[in-house]
This record gives sequence, C-alpha cells and structure tokens, in this order.
Amino acid sequence: MEKNMDFTDVVTKRHSVRDFKDQPVTQKDLTELIKLAQRAPSWVNSQPWKVYVATGKTLQNIKDTYVQRNSEKGNPDFPVMHRDDWSSETQINMKQWRHEIVHHFENFDEAHEKMSGASTNLYHSPAIIFLTIPKGSSLWSVFDAGSFAQTLMLASKDKGLDTIPTYTSVRFPDVIRQAMEIPDDETLVIGISIDYPKDATINTYQSKREPVENILKFKD
Repeated sequence: MEKNMDFTDVVTKRHSVRDFKDQPVTQKDLTELIKLAQRAPSWVNSQPWKVYVATGKTLQNIKDTYVQRNSEKGNPDFPVMHRDDWSSETQINMKQWRHEIVHHFENFDEAHEKMSGASTNLYHSPAIIFLTIPKGSSLWSVFDAGSFAQTLMLASKDKGLDTIPTYTSVRFPDVIRQAMEIPDDETLVIGISIDYPKDATINTYQSKREPVENILKFKD
C-alpha cells in the first residue's frame, strides 16, 4: 500500500470506482485497514459490526451465481424503496446523477452498457468486504455500521486503494450467507468492493455535491 495522503485529499478524492484491476490486496493489508476502521464510533461502544472478506474462489463462486441470477429480483435484508417513492429533494440529486453519468460517456447506450456490466459482474474486484450487524441490535447500529464503512473507505483511499459500497453485492443475501458462513442472526448490511482502479472512463466520473448553503443552517 502507498504512503499516507493529506486528510483533505483523502476525503475529496474518495469516490466510487466501478472497474478494478486483478491485483489482489493482501490479507495483511486488508486486516490493517479493518483494524483502523474499528476506531469508528458506535452507540455506547457497542461495536455491532462483523466483517467478512470474500476473495479467490469463494468470491468467484459468488460472482458466477450472481450472473446466473441477474434477471431475478433481489431480496436484500434491508427493504428497498423504488426511486420514485423517495423524497423530492433526493430524487433531484438522483436524476442529476443519472444525467451526468450519461454525458460522461459517448451516449446513453454506452453508459447503460458500462454501468450495468460493472454492476452485474460486481465490479470485477478481487475482494469484497461484507459488513453485518446483529438482528437483535438497535436501529442505531445501522448508523454505527455506516460509520465503520466510511472509516474503512477513507482508510483505504489513504493507502492508495479505491472502493465502492453497493446494494448489488448484497441483493441475494442467501448466496452470501452460504458462501461466507454468516449466521442467521446477523443482518447483511453492505458489501464494499476494494482494490486498485483500472485506467478506465467509468472510473473517472466523480459525482457532484450540493452547495453547502443548500444543506446547512445556522441559528444563533
């Protein structure tokens, strides 16, 4: 892994990468990153997260099964809301994101092909980190898992690695549970693909953020 970056650069340069090299990260390096992520905050230090890392034949079997079941409707542990049912503010951001993606490529067909192909093949990453929380824990554990995930992704960027957290990777939880031997009393939260990025157009896109004045309010 590479040397440390300036913290501001870590935050601003972290973005979702959708096509990875076949250059596996070592177990030692992944362990170091996960150990750093353990510094994330959690309610009353509950540390509800568990971490499962799929690589090699195990991950390839997962990918093969996902390709075979690609036409099926997903059934993730967390319910999925149709985008049309989201709040109007979030829909504006999502529509802008889709518009930018299309214009990042030559045309809509290319954008659809590249984005769909990447998703179907779980972004060709040689490692996916799956996070779970206990089914019997507080809903606040979802926030804790998010803090862990963000800390992990920033720590990865700091070491020269890129990531993408995806719904796609957990849309068939039965596949992941069997492959990773995850107990039934754990909720599968998210999968995070991680590795070194390919030099590809799909990886040069970085989504915009709302002007801070649109989301910030001070009151003295």
